[in-house]
Amino acid sequence: MLAYLGAMRSNSRVAPALVSNPMARTNWRSVAHARLVSLMSDPRACLETPSPDALGQALNYLLFERHANVVVVNGGDGTIHHTLNAAVRVVTAASAVIGKPVPLPRFLFVRGGGMNMLARVFRTRGHPVRTLERFTRRARGARLGTLPTRGVPLLGVTEPDGSERLGYIFGSELVFNAMTMYERFGQGYPGLARFLWEVARGYAFRTALWHRYEHLLDAPETPLVIDGEVYPRYTSVVATTVPLQLVKGVIATVREMSAPGTMNAVAVLATDKGEVIRRIPQLMLGAPAAGVTYRHDVGELAVYGPYTLDGERVDRLNGNQAAPLRVRGTRWVVDGIWLA
Repeated sequence: MLAYLGAMRSNSRVAPALVSNPMARTNWRSVAHARLVSLMSDPRACLETPSPDALGQALNYLLFERHANVVVVNGGDGTIHHTLNAAVRVVTAASAVIGKPVPLPRFLFVRGGGMNMLARVFRTRGHPVRTLERFTRRARGARLGTLPTRGVPLLGVTEPDGSERLGYIFGSELVFNAMTMYERFGQGYPGLARFLWEVARGYAFRTALWHRYEHLLDAPETPLVIDGEVYPRYTSVVATTVPLQLVKGVIATVREMSAPGTMNAVAVLATDKGEVIRRIPQLMLGAPAAGVTYRHDVGELAVYGPYTLDGERVDRLNGNQAAPLRVRGTRWVVDGIWLA
């Protein structure tokens, strides 16, 4: 662990490691992991993790045995989500062992998934191989402190039993249901476009698909609380620490990064399904709309039911759904490599 602390000094040489999700979209389409390994200076610091459960052991090895100070995450938002949570657990446990803070490594996020929301924050473009080629050219022989980085604060979702998941984009029950439907139409922009088209067409023409899934758009019967302000009825809420941008920023529901310890929130208070569907274009552009509230510098929200975090669905079937979740800004900040 002491060697890792030395590797994290700003004057230490850049020592990259690679973590790949073999099932991420780009990897199973183009065998990206093997191609990325060929670009790495130390092949022994390159791992494929068969499941999220393997990430803790993988990161312990890469940080404390290989002394990596930059972790290249090859996968989509789900892969990044699980990797960041595992990394926080690893450095927290290490801090307890040595009795002083152990920092997170730097991260390079490549576009290995469908929407790649976090990779967009760092202007990461193109295939993972091209991204890593650019990084290795810049990092070869460089000192850690010379790498351009951008800090991304994390939010935390706390269950009634005190367990916590960290992430950067939280969505309430309707987002959970929408993700279930969206996955029927594929991934990425094409899947999103088909999903939105089918929702609008289904509502307008009362299609068979609409009648089958209309109930998934029902507004919750439980309240939403944002920084102590109670909204008795609402349809959905999204809390985020990062900008929510697509199509190079043309579509941008939220354009600003939040400050550490805070979040941005977008709540749809309208409960009529037709009204909510008509608000989708304004929501995607972050434009003012009746029945929609945009909140900045949010400290905490309380909400019930299943949810999504960084695109991962959490059904809470084994949890206490009678008590609310608490979604808060946290002290954790992830330093990602900025390649723009």
